[in-house]
Amino acid sequence: MLSEALLVSAPGKVILHGEHAVVHGKVALAAALNLRTFLLLRPQSNGKVSVNLPNIGIKQVWDVGMLQRLDTSFLGLSPTCLFARVTEQGDVSVPTLEQLEKLKKMGDLPRDRAGNEGMALLAFLYLYLAICRKQRTLPSLDMVVWSELPPGAGLGSSAAYSVCLAAALLTACEEVSNPLKDGVSVSRWPEEDLKSINKWAFEGERVIHGNPSGVDNAVSTWGGALRFQQGTMSSLKSLPSLQILLTNTKVPRSTKALVAAVRSRL
Repeated sequence: MLSEALLVSAPGKVILHGEHAVVHGKVALAAALNLRTFLLLRPQSNGKVSVNLPNIGIKQVWDVGMLQRLDTSFLGLSPTCLFARVTEQGDVSVPTLEQLEKLKKMGDLPRDRAGNEGMALLAFLYLYLAICRKQRTLPSLDMVVWSELPPGAGLGSSAAYSVCLAAALLTACEEVSNPLKDGVSVSRWPEEDLKSINKWAFEGERVIHGNPSGVDNAVSTWGGALRFQQGTMSSLKSLPSLQILLTNTKVPRSTKALVAAVRSRL
C-alpha cells in the first residue's frame, strides 16, 4: 500500500469538431486543455475513507469497516472477481439505475445531494469499492479533489475527475506502479498503466453519464488530441498549438441529457 501522499492531475478537454458526432458516426476531434483537475491522496490509519470536493462544497466520510461489510455482489464486485457481469461482447455491463440507487443507500450517501454533487460521490464510492476490493482490507484514505474546470460546461470535468480517482486508487492499491521515484517531483505512468487508468476512468464516466463515448477520459488520460469515429480512437501527432477562447456562460448543462436528445432525434 502507498505510504506517502500522492498528488495527481488530469486535463480537461475541448471538442474542436463534431460536438455530437459520436451519436451519428461522424468524425470528432478533441484536444486537452491547460485547465486541470487535481487530487491529493493521503494514506490514513484512522479506519476512515474520506473525499473532499471543495469546488462544490462536499465532504463525505465513511467507516472502512462498514464498507468492508457491504454486500456488493449485486454490482459484480467481490474480492476475487471484479466486474463479473460481462456482456456477450465481452464488455463490462454498466450498472443499472436501480443498482446505483441501491449503492447510494448502502453507502449512506446524503439524500439531499443530487446532480453533479451526488454523482461525484457515487463515482468515488463505486471506483473505491471496485479497485480496492482485491485488498485484504479496504484502505483508509483521505482524498481532496479540486479543479480549474467548471462542472457542466462541456469541458470534461467529470472525465478529469474520474481519471484522477482511477490513477490515485490504482496507485494506492499497487495495481499500477508509482511513477514518483526518489528525488522526482513530476512524472508520468508508463503506457500499460495509462491503459488501466483509462479503463477504470471510463467506468467512473459510465456511473456519471450512463453511456459515454470514452473520448473525454481518453483525452484526459493521455493528453494531446484524438480523432474519434464509430468507437475507434487515434492520436493526432501533428496538431499545432492553438489559442482557444473559452467563455463560461455560467449556465450548466448535462452532456448525458444532450446526447440522449440528439440520439432520440436521430
